[in-house]
Amino acid sequence: MAADHVRGEMDIAHQKATFDGFMAVSTWGGLLTVLTVLLLTLIFAVGMDWIGALIATTVVSIIGGLLLKMSTAWYVTVGGLFVFTLICGGIAQLAGMALAG
Repeated sequence: MAADHVRGEMDIAHQKATFDGFMAVSTWGGLLTVLTVLLLTLIFAVGMDWIGALIATTVVSIIGGLLLKMSTAWYVTVGGLFVFTLICGGIAQLAGMALAG
């Protein structure tokens, strides 16, 4: 059985696809984690206004996407997260203002 093996003739398409998928998930997850930590650091540690911190984080995410040669899906995700955070932050700010009187 082992004598029938010829080095370099195995089809590695499935292994390559698995590795490429793992690298894509790792890149996306790592970059999203870094951006989350950046946003929270700018808001809570630096004391920046949340809208300014959101804009700065979005700019960093676009630059990071360009440097890492991310696909169009990355920019669509960043835009969606920007809008989602803008809406949720606006609702939270309005609720805070209403509770404060």
